[in-house]
Amino acid sequence: MQVFRSMILDAPIDRVWSTIRAFDGVAAWNPGVVEALLEGGGATATGTIRRLNIADGTVFRETLLAHSDVENFYTYDILESPLPVTGYVSTHRFIPITDSNQTLGIWESRFECAAADSAEMDRVVGDEIYIGGMTGLNLFLKESNNA
Repeated sequence: MQVFRSMILDAPIDRVWSTIRAFDGVAAWNPGVVEALLEGGGATATGTIRRLNIADGTVFRETLLAHSDVENFYTYDILESPLPVTGYVSTHRFIPITDSNQTLGIWESRFECAAADSAEMDRVVGDEIYIGGMTGLNLFLKESNNA
């Protein structure tokens, strides 16, 4: 199945990308992530694995598959998680909105899951993880701009 969410972020692309580009920087802006640790590699190096400690006590392990400072995106997969999915690959990308000096954030994924879980996975992945994360990012950008 495919999950796709997008959101307008109230900051220019350079600020958004500098905030989000590091694979282990997610804990700074995503309220659902307590800690992000790299298991070898670098913050923008493909093949790097990150361990995310989630606020509810669960753990995700993910591999950075692609990263582009030119095109403002990164792609990753899930190695371990509590989600009932397999073959999960996700891309988080950002596009400048030049008219308003804002940024379009797009987060999407493809994965397999049981048909009985598909509606719940669309809600959890799309709304809780993607929209929740981008809402946190937008708030972080606003608060850090006022600091």
